[in-house]
Amino acid sequence: MKKILKICLQYYLKIITKAVLQIHNPTVIAVAGSVNKSFVRDEVKGMLFRKGKTVRANPKNFNTEIGLPLAILGLESGYNSYRRWLPIIGQALKAIFQKNFPEYLVLELGISQKGDMRYLLSIVQPKIVIVTEITQRYVEFFAGMERLVGEYVYLAKKLKKNDTLILNHENKKIKSLKKHTRAKILFFGENCPDCDGHLVSIKEIPEGMKVIMRYHGREEEREIKRFGKHHAQSVLIARMVEDLI
Repeated sequence: MKKILKICLQYYLKIITKAVLQIHNPTVIAVAGSVNKSFVRDEVKGMLFRKGKTVRANPKNFNTEIGLPLAILGLESGYNSYRRWLPIIGQALKAIFQKNFPEYLVLELGISQKGDMRYLLSIVQPKIVIVTEITQRYVEFFAGMERLVGEYVYLAKKLKKNDTLILNHENKKIKSLKKHTRAKILFFGENCPDCDGHLVSIKEIPEGMKVIMRYHGREEEREIKRFGKHHAQSVLIARMVEDLI
């Protein structure tokens, strides 16, 4: 019974969410990959906010078949409580008539088993997609690494000619997605001076890091009050997205 109710909830949220997206038509920026999605999501969201755009992003780990619609609709989860889900079901319907719906949605796409990407893309149609990294994470739920990569191949194939796909140049499997899409391709990386976005250097300072990055031949320096290459990479990706909006 519990499984049946979950399936009913899943498809109810899907129908409502597709209606909301059709009515409000926000620009969807999707972040996919095994790791580093949340850091990239937050940097892109922050960049849009600083530019005066209205933006909504996944809270917590709301990036799967039920979490993604909740993130788009701006609703909480009822988790395992039937009582908590009842008002949320009503609120979902009211979301169709939301005023001041955000111009941009920055959404993580989380996959953990075969078919997840197909389902998520039956809800949203991203205009800009970022693929951060593909690792062995979740591979135990697939019949090998190639089947896992197949989820991202499907994502690449679904993009249109006027869309943009931003890929990690340092991962061969991600680079290979280029041959599966009609979208415009941009590459980012650390050891690729010819990439569209090049992470030139990272230097630790007492307050964090000083990062030099090059985008389309223009070199920029940023100070980040955090440590770790993944943060520098996230700032670079947000800079690349900034030029696309």
